[in-house]
Amino acid sequence: MSISDKRLTATMSRRGVGRLLGAAAATSLLGGTGQAAASGRGAADLVLHNGDVITMDQGRPRATAVAVRAGTVVYVGSDTGARAFAGRGTETVDLRGRTLMPGINDTHLHAAVYRLNLPPYALDLGPAAAKSVADIVAAVAAEAGRTPAGEWIRGAGWNPGRLAEKREPNRDDLDRVSPDHPVFLQDSGYHVSAVNSRALALAGITDIGPDGTGKPGVDYDADGRPTGVLRYGGQALVQLLLPPRSREQRKQAIQDALTRLRAEGITSFTDPGLGPGGDGLGGGTQGIETLNAYVDLARSGTLDARVSALFLPCSQSGGSAAAVDRALREFTPPTGVDARRFAVRGVKLFSDSGGDLLVAGNTHEERAAELTEMVRIAHAAGYQVGVHCYRWVPTVVDAFTAALRRHPRADARHIAMHGAFVPASLLPTMARHRIGLGPQAQSWANAIHRAAQGPAGDAFLPWRSAVDAGVPLLGSSDAPVNAPDWRAGVQALVTRRGACGDVHGPEQRLTLEQALAAYTTAGAWQDFAESWKGSVSVGKVADLCVLGGNLRTTPPDEIAGVPVAMTVFDGRIVHEA
Repeated sequence: MSISDKRLTATMSRRGVGRLLGAAAATSLLGGTGQAAASGRGAADLVLHNGDVITMDQGRPRATAVAVRAGTVVYVGSDTGARAFAGRGTETVDLRGRTLMPGINDTHLHAAVYRLNLPPYALDLGPAAAKSVADIVAAVAAEAGRTPAGEWIRGAGWNPGRLAEKREPNRDDLDRVSPDHPVFLQDSGYHVSAVNSRALALAGITDIGPDGTGKPGVDYDADGRPTGVLRYGGQALVQLLLPPRSREQRKQAIQDALTRLRAEGITSFTDPGLGPGGDGLGGGTQGIETLNAYVDLARSGTLDARVSALFLPCSQSGGSAAAVDRALREFTPPTGVDARRFAVRGVKLFSDSGGDLLVAGNTHEERAAELTEMVRIAHAAGYQVGVHCYRWVPTVVDAFTAALRRHPRADARHIAMHGAFVPASLLPTMARHRIGLGPQAQSWANAIHRAAQGPAGDAFLPWRSAVDAGVPLLGSSDAPVNAPDWRAGVQALVTRRGACGDVHGPEQRLTLEQALAAYTTAGAWQDFAESWKGSVSVGKVADLCVLGGNLRTTPPDEIAGVPVAMTVFDGRIVHEA
C-alpha cells in the first residue's frame, strides 16, 4: 500500500486498512501469487519496495527493498528478492523511488527541555514568535494578564543577535509589564536568562555591596545594580526557585516530544544531562525527576524511542571532583528496563562554554587539574564520559587520555561535546583513543559568519579533517538550541554554507554518506549498539526513515527541504506525513 493509497483511506484506522488492503498489496508485489514464497520463514509484517535504500552498511550499501518481521530487518536487497517475504498479512509500501534509510540517531538532544519550554508550559520566544525585545515584553504582558499575581511567568528561545534591538531583555523591560509576577526567560542557547526585579528579590540578588563583589554569573551595571541578565551557573540562582514540574508533566512532555521527533524520522537519541546537577538547568527540567520519568515510561513499555541518558552530577559551573564522587556514589542506575529502550550509559560534565573553565579552582591550572580528576572519577566508575566544551577541547582530551592511562579500558568511547575549536594536531590523539567529537552543524551554520571574523576563521569545526583522521563524528541538533532537524544538519555538513549565505572552509565539506553516518552509524557507535542498530542490515532492529524525495539526487543546498514521509520504529509505522 503506497502512501498515496493510505491518504485516500485516512478515515479508516491504519490497522483496518492493513487488514483490507494488505492482501491485495502483497498480491501485487508477488505478481499474483498471494503467498509467501519463503513459507518456511514466514511472511514479513512489512515490506517496503521500489525505493532507493541507503543502508549505511558497507557490505551492501544500496538496495531497493526491505522486509521486516517482528521488529527486525529480515531482508535487504532487490524487489524481486523481497517477493519471497510478502504474504496475505504483509503490509507493503511502494516507495516510488524515494529514499529509505536507517532511523535517525540524534546524539545530543534534550527532549524534556525541548518540550517543557514550549507552550503550554512556557512562552515561545523563538525567532518566529519574538523578533524584538518589544515582542518579548508584549508576550510577557499578555501572560501576566491571564496569570494570577505571584505566579511565575516562564519563557524561552530569545536570541539577542536576532532581536531588532540587538541586546538582551533586562529587568527594566520586564518590570514595566510584570511587577506582580516573577519572570524567568531563557535564551535559545540556554546559557543566559533574563529575569525581572521580583525574581531577583526572591533569589536574594541585590546591588553590589561596599566590598565591590557581586554574585558570579550575574550582570551588574556601572552603578552595581543587577541588570536582570544571568549567565551560565548564575542562572541557577533563579532556576532553583521555579516550581518544579511534576513527574506526570515530565512524562507527558517526553511523550509529546517523541511524537515530534518521530515526525522528523528520529528513532534514537541521547538526552545529555539528567541528574542532581540539572535542577538549575533548562528551566529546572534537567533534574533527576526527568530521568525518573524516562524510567517510568520505559518500564511501562510506552517509550517508543531508543534513549540513552547521561547522568549529570554537577551544575553548569562550579563542578568539583568531590561533587562527582558523591553523586555517583548516591546514584543507582535504573533496573527493570529494556536497555534497548532506555539506559544511563554515561556521565556528563561541563568544562567551558567558550570562556574560562567552569569548574572549581582559583587559577586555570587548578581548574584543569580539577576537571581531570572529575573525568577520572567518572571513567573509573565505568561510565562513558561526555564533556561540554568549546574553547578547551585540548584540556578535555588531555583529561580523557590521563584517565585512560591510569585506568586502562579498551573501549571507553568518551565524547568531546560541541568541541568547536579543535586544533589539527589534536585529531590523531582523538582517533587513537577513539574519542568522539560531537558538534552541531546547525549551530555552526548560525555562528560561522561571526566566528570567521575572529581568529578561528575556517578552522572552526574541522569536520572533514576529523573524519579523515578517523575521529568518530557525531551528528546532533542540541534541541532545543536548534530544531531537531537532521536534514538541516546534513545540508550544513555537505555544503559548509552558513545561515549568512557564505561558504566557509569548503575543504571541510563531507560527502553525503559521511554526513549521514554522523546521524546513523556514529550514533549507534556512541551507544555501544552498532551490532544491533544504525544501519539497514539483516538482523538489526527495524528502525527506518522514509523521505518524501530521493536524497541522492537532491541538490546539496536543498537537502533541508526534503520532508520525512514515514518513520518505522521497532518494525511498526509510527509516523506518516
